[in-house]
Amino acid sequence: MEFRKDLGQYVYEYEGLIFAWDEEPEEDIQNTVESLAENYFKNLDVIIDFMLADIKEIYGEVTVEDLKVKLGKPVIDYNNGKVTYYEQSFDDCHIFEFEFMDDAFEDLQYFSIDG
Repeated sequence: MEFRKDLGQYVYEYEGLIFAWDEEPEEDIQNTVESLAENYFKNLDVIIDFMLADIKEIYGEVTVEDLKVKLGKPVIDYNNGKVTYYEQSFDDCHIFEFEFMDDAFEDLQYFSIDG
């Protein structure tokens, strides 16, 4: 666990995902991180489907595979229930973000493309 000034949060990287907390967690987070990572990857196609229409509206024809490659590492802010893609490679001025309502990444809401 380290504090990243660029995010202003404590982060822990696992399996190519970045997990973030506003304050350093007091409890052992390994089980939570492992469970979230497993659920994220298991439901990646659901996540992609959730974002795809909005991304196509702005960037034109995009395939599921294009999106998987261009999203970059997600930052999963567990306390705030948000997943943010700061490193997406569709352009260099937007951030993709959505909220997750459950740890299984099955109930997703409020996808946004901010710049």
